[in-house]
Formats: sequence, structure tokens, C-alpha cells
Amino acid sequence: MAKRRGRRSRRQRRINSHRKIHRIIEGADFINSMPDEILRHILSFTTMDLAIRTSVLSRRWRHVWCEVPCLNFYTAARGIDETLVSYRAPKITSFRVWMPDSVVTAPPQVDSWVEFAMSRSVEKLTLANCRFYHPETYRFPDSFYLSSSLTQLTVVAFYVIPSCAVSWSSLRNLTLSFCNLYDDSVANMLSGCPKLETLKLHHFAGLLERLDLTKSPSLATLEIMRGFRRSGAMEIVAPHIHSLTLECSEEPSTLVNVSSLTEANLHIRMPIICSKSSFLQMAASLQTMVLKMLAGLQNVERLTFGFGGTLLQIMTLAELHGVPFPTLKVQTLTLETMFTGSVIPGIARLLQNSPGLKNLIVHATYSGKIRDKYMDFYFLSLRVKCWRSNYYVFPTSEEINSMWGCNDATSKLLASFMELVLKNAKTLERMVVWLGGTDFDDDQWVEELRQMAGTLSHSNIVSIVIKRRN
Repeated sequence: MAKRRGRRSRRQRRINSHRKIHRIIEGADFINSMPDEILRHILSFTTMDLAIRTSVLSRRWRHVWCEVPCLNFYTAARGIDETLVSYRAPKITSFRVWMPDSVVTAPPQVDSWVEFAMSRSVEKLTLANCRFYHPETYRFPDSFYLSSSLTQLTVVAFYVIPSCAVSWSSLRNLTLSFCNLYDDSVANMLSGCPKLETLKLHHFAGLLERLDLTKSPSLATLEIMRGFRRSGAMEIVAPHIHSLTLECSEEPSTLVNVSSLTEANLHIRMPIICSKSSFLQMAASLQTMVLKMLAGLQNVERLTFGFGGTLLQIMTLAELHGVPFPTLKVQTLTLETMFTGSVIPGIARLLQNSPGLKNLIVHATYSGKIRDKYMDFYFLSLRVKCWRSNYYVFPTSEEINSMWGCNDATSKLLASFMELVLKNAKTLERMVVWLGGTDFDDDQWVEELRQMAGTLSHSNIVSIVIKRRN
């Protein structure tokens, strides 16, 4: 009986194994039975070197990769050249070249790739990280700037200086990162993009002093990041955009006209401050910069202040200096800040000057970059004494770093902040406070904070939510 049961068990295992193999074969046959168009679409989601490897699977797969509509290269220049020789599709949907950091490229090779892509009516083109021995001497061929098929273009680390009139008649999304940009070149490109909807300029160098988007009526989204390379002060004239993301440090950007703007994300870093005297020299210009920026955002409905509360500290300077603030139409306000005395007057004034505010989202983080002793020195020069007295319940940046380990002190601080918000935001309907870091790993304590927030919610008819970042 035992031998019989053993034979039955082995026979059943063989049957199960055959069934499994049969399912695998059926799956393979199912893939092989797909039309070439679907197989090419599947291969479009991988890099070209992996797509080419499928040619060894069977005769059926030998030439499938040759007509993949999306070419995605992350390899040396030689591999790209060899691939393009065998490529047979008359049209390219997407052409992406991202060179490894260790590879140095010859300008004629980049020219040939650009001309190849343009000859196949490419729709989405990405050229990134092509390193040259003398990058400042390379210029794209004229064919790069003349395309009726391009809808999306991303260029990283090039000198974008057209020598002809640009014509990108179908382009809707343009991203230029780590590029050298100049007023004339950018104006030339913008004039050739009548359908442009999204413009992203990231970490650029050059002498771009004025970005005039008046003649770009379709442009709805503008994203400017200037935190890596110095590029001088810049004016932004963008009367048609609806969404603006602005990240900058040292040199400010002036919003000349953003009258259609409804959403703004501002991430302003501070210039390096080496002494009290240097801060005293730039304090007035910082206030002017921030208040001019706020004046340009009076129609914005969704507003975000990032980078740890530096903007709020500058608003505190202006508030205690008696400088008038513009009235805002913001309905949803997002703040990245710490609950220190150096930001509280700025937050209070911002809330008071937002009479239609409905939603407030606060991300608790470290304090801003302006040290408390610099602010003390500034107010002393203005003969503003005891400026902290009205906000004594809020600690300095030095004190707050030492109190996070004390649950009781932190609970009182959060309660004081919520009460200040409720006092100054009369139309508020919902407040969300995000907490993060190892100080908030105690589940029971976080639950107590939520219960405290619930108590304030019921007494003020405002929904207060405490959330924790992982």
C-alpha cells in the first residue's frame, strides 16, 4: 500500500509539472501570437539594449525591435549609432538619449542623432547629459529648431543658442535644465512655439534677465528653478499662466505681470549671511522683494510657501517694521515652517490678509535660515524693543531644537499654534498639520495630539487634522 501511494504521489507530481509547463508554453504562444504592433509597444517601455536582446528568443522576435516606436538609449555613442543603422520604422514617437556620466560624446554624433530623429518626425525628444570636451562650442544643427511634429522637448546640459528662426509649431511642453540661456535665444524659441502650454526652466545659467511670455497665450504652467547656478535677477511677465512654481536663491525674480495666476508654489532660499552687519544691509531689500511678490499674487487661490519658513521670517521683519501687506484672495494656503517666534508674526499677518481662506496645510519642519540673533540686531537698529514679548509662548530656533524630546512642551506648542491660527483666520474651515521625524514615533502621544485637535475643532467649528509623515 505504501509503494502504491508513493507511485500515485509521483505520478500526480509529474502531472502537475506537465500542466505547469503547458501553461508556460501557452503563455509564450499567446505572446508570440500578438500582432507586431503590440510587441513593439511592449518593447517601447524598456531601453533599446534590452529590446535588441529579444532578437535571440526566436525567429519571430528577430526584427521586432527594428520598428519600435519609442527609442530609449542609455549607452555609449557607438551603441546608438549601430542601432540607428538597422532601425526601419518611418516614424518615431519618442527618442530619448541620456548618456552615462563617464562617456564623452563627439559633436558630429549628436548632430546625426538629431537629424535622424527629425527625419522620422519625432514627437517627443529628450537629449540629456551629452558631455563634450568643449561644451561651450557645440550648437545644435538648424534641423533641431525646425520641426512641425515635436510636441514635447527636454534638453539637459546644452548651450541652447539657435542660429535660425525657431519653428516648433506643434510643441506643447518644453523643459530646459542646466542650460545656458539668454534673452534673445529664449525670445526666439518662444516666438516659434504658438501652442506651448508648459515651460520648465531648471537651474539655468547665462544672462536671462527678462522672461516675457506675453505672446504665449496658450502657456498655462511655468516652472522656474534657479537654486543651483547664479544667473542674475530676472523679471517675469506672464499674464496668461495659471500655475507658477518658483524656486530661487540669492537673486530674486520679480513678478511684473501674472494677472491670470490661480496657483503659486514659492520656494525661496536665503543668500548666505556671514554677519549681523551683512544681514542689516540686505534686510530692507528682502522685505521689498517678498512684498512685491505677494502683491503680484493677489488673485492666487492656492498658495504654497516652502523651504522651512524663510519667507515667513522676512514677513515678520516687514510686519514688525510696520510695512503694509497686500490683501490676498487665497483659499488654500500651504506652509512649510516651524513654530518659532521668528515666523509667528508673519504667519499671523498672512492669515489676517487672507479673508477668504478656507484650508490651511502646515508641514512642520526646522526653522528658517535667518538666525534669531540677526533678527534681534535688526529690530534693535529700528529701536523696536521686546519684539518677542507678544509671542513669548513660541520658542526661539535654538530653544525649539532642545524641546522636541519633551512631549508635554511640544503638545503645548502645537496647541498655541492652532489657537493662533483660529484667532487670525476667521473663515477657516479645515486645518491639516503634518508632523514628521523620530520625535513623533510614539503612537499613543500622537493619538493624544489628535484628541487635543479634536477638542479645538468642536469648540471652533473648524476641522483640525493631525497627520504623521512616514
